[in-house]
Amino acid sequence: MELKTHEVAKELGMAPRTIRKWVQKHNIPCSKNDYGHYVYDAKAIARLETLKANSEVAGTLEWFDADTPNPQKVKRNDTTPIEQKMEALMERVSRTEQLVQQKADDVVSYQLLQQRKEMEELTKKVEKLEEMLDQLQAKQGKKLEPPLIFDQPPQPKRRNVFRSIFGL
Repeated sequence: MELKTHEVAKELGMAPRTIRKWVQKHNIPCSKNDYGHYVYDAKAIARLETLKANSEVAGTLEWFDADTPNPQKVKRNDTTPIEQKMEALMERVSRTEQLVQQKADDVVSYQLLQQRKEMEELTKKVEKLEEMLDQLQAKQGKKLEPPLIFDQPPQPKRRNVFRSIFGL
């Protein structure tokens, strides 16, 4: 089964452009069709999945080869290969924890900046509303006082309501 770039990208949940860059950068074996488009077999897809998993965990495109540990990271030469792998794995876990903590700090900083921006916008709107209210009050001049009871003309009393209704 051979898939095209956009199909592989959809399957892996990535952008097609990223897939093409990884193929070039990591020399992933895949062929091209008559139109010059990449065609991926199962082996190439497996390699891309490995790269994706490693990039998500470590935050980088460097992938870990357990069979050849980095000699700079190994502290003692008398350790067994399993201990060397464990040390490399523990170092990788600690690096991942640092990256997660940094990402969390970045997210919190971004949220704080967004909230500050929203608060400043709301403050400007409140100030604008206060100015408009002051202008309206200035136009009115003085405050209108309620009229006194004696200032209103008296209403005529209704007399002979029955006479007007029944024509008496």
